[in-house]
Amino acid sequence: MALTGRSYWVALILVAVSVLAGALPALAQETTAADEMHAGIVAFKFSDYPGAAGHFRTALELSPSLPQARLFLATAYAQQYIAGDDSAANVAIAEQAIDEFKKVLSGDPTEQERYKSVVPIASLSFNLKRLDQAREYYGKAIELNPDEARNYFTIGLIDWTEASQQRTKTRSETGLTESEMISDPAACASLRVKNQQKVEDGMQRLQKALELQADNSDAMGYLNLLYRERAEYECDDPEARKADLKAADEWVDKAVASKKGEPKPEPKAEPKPEPEGEPKAEPEKAAPKQP
Repeated sequence: MALTGRSYWVALILVAVSVLAGALPALAQETTAADEMHAGIVAFKFSDYPGAAGHFRTALELSPSLPQARLFLATAYAQQYIAGDDSAANVAIAEQAIDEFKKVLSGDPTEQERYKSVVPIASLSFNLKRLDQAREYYGKAIELNPDEARNYFTIGLIDWTEASQQRTKTRSETGLTESEMISDPAACASLRVKNQQKVEDGMQRLQKALELQADNSDAMGYLNLLYRERAEYECDDPEARKADLKAADEWVDKAVASKKGEPKPEPKAEPKPEPEGEPKAEPEKAAPKQP
């Protein structure tokens, strides 16, 4: 039977609704890499790092060559890592971040993208106690940006960490108490062979950090510790030991004075989203954890 008048239009509308209803799921699923990047950036601004990582992964799936998507993804992973938490899941997220940063480096990154990849690799490696890799990548960071004090400071911190571990082992083997210094000539000689290069290198790196940032009280504090490490293996030279212990005390005084001169932190304001652009690592997460 032919449809006429109102019946015809009702039937036509029903057909149109049916077709549209069938197409809507497909239309809803359509998204572009740019859409996913935008959604990821918004999620990142509001500290939804898992959500941001999901959007950046999708953006890469849609457009594998999309500029900066890999760096954004790696940064979103890095922000989920909690320093000091040795759980398997936390270590795994750090390793995911490192892998993605290395993929950035294996491509054709700009110098800025390269720097923003090597520093997080170094920092995450340090917190994972992978000191050789941390030293390697902080060295790369210095090559890319020789004027950043933090990179010299952290390699100096690694030097002290390794030297202190060896000193602790030697003291334990000789049965010394906390207040005693190594006095056995053979133990001193052995410790000097193992630690002298690390101690001297660490001092130089911390001095460089202070050249670039004169009020760096942390660098002063670790210089104090490195002078004490050197004094530990100087039992064959009492005057040198005395001089280094005196220098260590002086660096403590300088560090205390520098901290007293630091401005008091202002009350924290409510966090606000940054202008749209590249995600940035939060300073407290980017900085290496000190032993």
